[in-house]
Amino acid sequence: MHGSKRLNGSCWYEYRFRAKPGAKYKYRTSTDKYTPEFGHWPNEEKGRLIKYGRCFDKGTLRMPEQFEDLYEDWFASGSGSGKGDAAQGALLLDCDGTLVETERDGHRVAFNKAFKEKGFDIEWDVDLYGELLTTGGGKERMTRYFQDYNKDAWTDEEPPSKSHPIIMELHELKTKLFMDIVKSGELPLREGIKELLTAASSAGWRLAVCSTSNEASVRAVVETMLPDFADKMEVFAGDVVSTKKPDPAVYLLACKELGVAAMKCVVIEDTEIGAKAGSAAGMKVIVTKSVYSANEDFGDAADLVVGSAAELDFEEDVEALLPVLQLA
Repeated sequence: MHGSKRLNGSCWYEYRFRAKPGAKYKYRTSTDKYTPEFGHWPNEEKGRLIKYGRCFDKGTLRMPEQFEDLYEDWFASGSGSGKGDAAQGALLLDCDGTLVETERDGHRVAFNKAFKEKGFDIEWDVDLYGELLTTGGGKERMTRYFQDYNKDAWTDEEPPSKSHPIIMELHELKTKLFMDIVKSGELPLREGIKELLTAASSAGWRLAVCSTSNEASVRAVVETMLPDFADKMEVFAGDVVSTKKPDPAVYLLACKELGVAAMKCVVIEDTEIGAKAGSAAGMKVIVTKSVYSANEDFGDAADLVVGSAAELDFEEDVEALLPVLQLA
């Protein structure tokens, strides 16, 4: 008769009132003596007490046999304590000023050479270029210069814009000249960057470069200065997004393509606009001050500000920024 319906169509109490797995035993009925706890049969939980048709104590909980090995492996890997796979994330780095001090002695020099070759009587000095860096993107930077700093230098009837043929030609030439500078080995890698990338890679983190610079320029930096990581680092740069930093678009694209949640990404930047982009994307941000950003106020955009990546301990300063799931 057990488990069958009565003649009047009603069911035995087991199927009407039996509590779901995990419910407290006080809600269980006497029919627990018939059906196994969590799929075990017979009921052999240690301390289980059934007397006079009533369950007085459900005993010690046991996982189903088919799941025991799975849970043992899960806790052994550290997932249950917030370590191991649960702690993995993504390290997203800016390029210029973060990986290499390229702005003053790289991009600025290349811009000036491009101006000269195209017949413009223009030279950006160190201080002026520092002001122009508050605008992200080379084409956007030149447009701002011709609009706000030197209108007389612009000779075309059409107003300057990032899509104007003259701006496009200048930027294309500047990119080529910059790549020549990078490949010559004149620009050294910033202190601590290689060690930071090594630690992140060893911990199973994804690596990527997110920059407003031309993609070819960024790849030249990575392949020349960081050849050991060139096949591990994704590159999101240039016009891969329509809006440049401080807009978070490039960082949001990176976490989407990498398949890593924004809250598990740590951004390494060197400027205020870069820090704001990372923060707006919902990511943790570490600033390594560069030549041009030494006196910038990063405010709430940065979670940590240091002089260089050499001051960072990966586990204590980077990995510790990620949220950790704690099981009760």
